[in-house]
Amino acid sequence: MKKYAILSLLTALLLWGCHPHPRDLLPGIEKQMNAHRTIHYKVTEKAKYSWSPDTIVTPYEVWAVREESDTLRHGYVWVNNYYRPYNMIYDQGNFYLAIPPKKTTILYPHFTQPFISDVDWIDIFLDPGRLQQLAATPGVTVTANDTTVNGKKYIALRIRKKEGQVSSDQLYLLDPETYAPLYARLEGKSKDQTFADELFFSDHTFDQTDVQQLREKQKQVLADNPVEQESGNSEAARLEKMLHTGEKAPLFTGKFYGSGDPFALKDYIGKYVIILDFWYTHCPPCVRAVPALSELYREKKDEGLKIFGLNSVDNQPRSLPNLKRFLEKRNVSYDIILTQPQVDRQYKINGYPSMYIIDKQGKIARVEIGFSEEKFADLKMKLEELLK
Repeated sequence: MKKYAILSLLTALLLWGCHPHPRDLLPGIEKQMNAHRTIHYKVTEKAKYSWSPDTIVTPYEVWAVREESDTLRHGYVWVNNYYRPYNMIYDQGNFYLAIPPKKTTILYPHFTQPFISDVDWIDIFLDPGRLQQLAATPGVTVTANDTTVNGKKYIALRIRKKEGQVSSDQLYLLDPETYAPLYARLEGKSKDQTFADELFFSDHTFDQTDVQQLREKQKQVLADNPVEQESGNSEAARLEKMLHTGEKAPLFTGKFYGSGDPFALKDYIGKYVIILDFWYTHCPPCVRAVPALSELYREKKDEGLKIFGLNSVDNQPRSLPNLKRFLEKRNVSYDIILTQPQVDRQYKINGYPSMYIIDKQGKIARVEIGFSEEKFADLKMKLEELLK
């Protein structure tokens, strides 16, 4: 990651040379991208939120295929998230999030959100004319400059947007010959927080993707991980699929993070009111929940409360070092339990964070998906009732 840090630093110290005008550059980008049907590249994303001390690092691999028959996004897309791991497939308006550890795929129809980030270049490749349309949009400023970083020449394309109290600043460093992105940065600001996202691109290839092979792979992935119905994507429907209030909490085992000692839920049933928090480090709402849960546990542990943070996503060799860095930066007051994905399936987890309250009879007393102050306040009210 050292080279990423160096490039990030030098990007802030760009040496400006001559100044191409966007009206000359943007048609050139459109022509160059339109000359190819497919693109493949790798991306390392570094995301940073103002309310978190962490920089979240995630590697991806991208295949994008231009298909004019798709009127929504003009193409077919496959993105592999190598951290979790997930397969993200876009095909004719449908976005399939295949989650092999859970043996399921969530379907998002009419999907128009960024695949990785606003600066992931996927939609620009599929519809490069959008850059000129964007430059003509009120409230958007587009500038272009030749620049040199580490002795190499690039084109710096900058897009600034402002709408009400929300503003964003996007910067691309492009290869001057192919116009392929080598680096991108997004800085966003709102009334309450800021967000910075950096993408480091590598290994670009054009017109070498075997589209038929990708589609055959898609059939196999969806066969191995059956698609949930469209109606299952609302929060109410997702809650309906989870364990219900009054059901007996499934027993499971795991390991205490740090010591490696064995953990068994049965050892705590009947003795405590228990909160199970299903979470992982690359999940922003999960991260926001950690200090709230820590404060709650400090307040209530002497009244008969136990909180366990269950993490199956970071429980693998490539991500345990990141979990260690994450926890070293925080004063987490409750135990983190490393589990296997089958525990998430036992509890029918379909979104993170998910929290269950288990009463002293070992039954589910409360279920929540996601994190907000309102949801957490409701959870605390139920907890107070159980502790009394």
